Parts: sequence; structure tokens; C-alpha cells
Amino acid sequence: MSRSVQLYNYTHTHTHARTRMYVQTKRAIVNFSRIYKSRGDVFERVFFFQYGQKIPFGSKKKKEKVDKETKKLRKFLKISGMKNNEEKTEEDTCANEKVKPGENWSGRDTHAVIDYKVYDLKVEDVIRNFERKMKKIYDNNLNVDFFNNIIIEKGKQNFKLSELAQVVIKSVKFIYFYPYVTGDTQKIIHHLKLKDNTWNPITSNDGQHILLQIPPLTEDIKLKKKKEAKDLLEKIKNDLRNLRHKIRDDIVKNCQGDEWKIVERKKLDTYIKTKTRVIEEIYERYLRTSD
Repeated sequence: MSRSVQLYNYTHTHTHARTRMYVQTKRAIVNFSRIYKSRGDVFERVFFFQYGQKIPFGSKKKKEKVDKETKKLRKFLKISGMKNNEEKTEEDTCANEKVKPGENWSGRDTHAVIDYKVYDLKVEDVIRNFERKMKKIYDNNLNVDFFNNIIIEKGKQNFKLSELAQVVIKSVKFIYFYPYVTGDTQKIIHHLKLKDNTWNPITSNDGQHILLQIPPLTEDIKLKKKKEAKDLLEKIKNDLRNLRHKIRDDIVKNCQGDEWKIVERKKLDTYIKTKTRVIEEIYERYLRTSD
């Protein structure tokens, strides 16, 4: 056999062998590329035979075909991998930021709970003002300063009562005046009667002091005070209703879902009823005291 014939047979045989190896490699890549899906996450598991590595054989045209097929497969795997990375990144972000259940990504709490401590400060101020005004209505306001500021005319000059006598309040009903000069006793008695025509101050037996006994309230005065207290109560209740509307607007703005809005509104109703009851108890206590 000639040298040229041997060379031809050798080249022909090895060319067919390499072609078969290329076909087998390509089939191995396609047949053993597997994609598994688990819990909504796509995991790529690609198994290659040992012949799956890039082997430089065949013509330049065949190499280019292998590269194109490989690029398609790699592109597919890259896209799937990007999806997995995005999902994992989102999970990691949740874990790092410690997003609580019930919070969405906008940072707004869908199950927001209204904090009533902020409103408690306003309500407590309302209650304190109400009690102070009720006390002012039903108290006789007969304190030492009240009497000391009564003006007494003497010798065409005006003097405060504190400049002419010492005022001592023994009880709510009994007031004592001790004049510095005995001659001022009648002037003091006269101006006390001018201050309130229901008062009837008298001089003690020894003439050293003046006794003023505060008479009980008349029915007309009691009715007047009750009406004033009732009007004040209604005004305070109206203030609480306005506060209720304000809190309700906050509930609508901060809570999502009808179920949560209903729950918070029930809490709001209970809260307002409790505070209203506190005010009513103060009102009733002063009414009993006046009777």
C-alpha cells in the first residue's frame, strides 16, 4: 500500500472519530441539563460528562457551532440565575431590615395600632379644666384675698379691708374680722353689706371683732349654679366628641382593611365613653355637695 493511501485512510478514520465525539458531547450537554424547581425557587443543576469541556477538535466552522450552542445554554442558565439572585436578594433584605409581619415594602404598617397616650395628655387637660371650673362655680370663693380686696371708704379715701382689719376664716360659713381701730367697725360692717345684700355681719359682745355668717344658698342661686354647671358639662362633652373625630380620622389614614378599622373604632368608642364617664362623675359629685 502506497504512502498516500495510508495517509488518506488515517485521516479519514480520525476525522470520523472526532465527528462522533462532537455529536456525543453535544447530546450529553442537552440530555444531562436538568432544571429543578423547589418551593417556587428555580435551581439549576447541570450535569456534564467529562467530554463536556471545550475540546479543540474539528474544523473552525465546527468550533464556532459548539461555541454558539454553549452560549445559548449559558445564556439560559444566566437568566435563570439572575431570577434566583433577585428572589434571594429580596429575602435577604427582609431578614436584614427585620420587616415585621403586617408591614409592606412602602414602610406603611397595614395593621397600625393607634397610640392613645398622645391623646391622653389632651384629655387630662380637658378633665382638669372642667374640675377647676366646677369648683369655681360651687365654691363660695370666700377666701382671705377676696375679703382683703374689699374697698372701704374712710375720710374721703379708699382703703383695702386688709389695711383696716385682719380677716380670719374659721369655716366655710363663719368669717371673723378684727379691726385695728375700734372706730372702723361700723364702716367695715356697712361696706360688707354693700358687697352682698344677703350678708348680715354683727359685732361681738365685747366689740373687739365682727362676725359674718354666710347664709345658705337660695333656691334661685342653686338653680343658676346648676344651669351653669350643666352648660359646662355639655361643652366639655362636645370637646370630647371633636377629639373622637380627630382620632377617627387618624384611624382611617393609618389603618388598612375594614376589619382593622372596625377593631380600632370599637377601641375608640370605649376610650371616649370611659373619659366621658370620668367627667360625669366629677359633675355629679359637685351636684351632691351643693345639695
